[in-house]
Amino acid sequence: MDLVKIEGLSLQALIGVYEFERHAKQRVIVDLVMHTDFSKAGATDDVTYTIDYGKVAERLGELADKCEFKLLEALGAQMSDMIFKEFAPEKIELTLSKPDIIDNADNVAITLIRERKS
Repeated sequence: MDLVKIEGLSLQALIGVYEFERHAKQRVIVDLVMHTDFSKAGATDDVTYTIDYGKVAERLGELADKCEFKLLEALGAQMSDMIFKEFAPEKIELTLSKPDIIDNADNVAITLIRERKS
């Protein structure tokens, strides 16, 4: 299985459980690994046979910009559903980080690992 990766994608989202998080968007960092087969893309040099990471990044940004979730888990679920629906990878590993939320921690994050349903 081949991998398409997006690392360190910085987005802005209104997300958080606590009242102080509900007033302004905050930075959310996305790290995404999409498992797919791009042997045909390699043989044909045609982007239609792989996952267009630029389009994925654009769609992730649109979702983050419009979200008003309390939980990273909810945003991650919406993002993973969109990725499977629009880009059809076999499997994804999606990490969402909030590096600015806890003063004495470098980062907090969740990771979703999902496989395409048969």
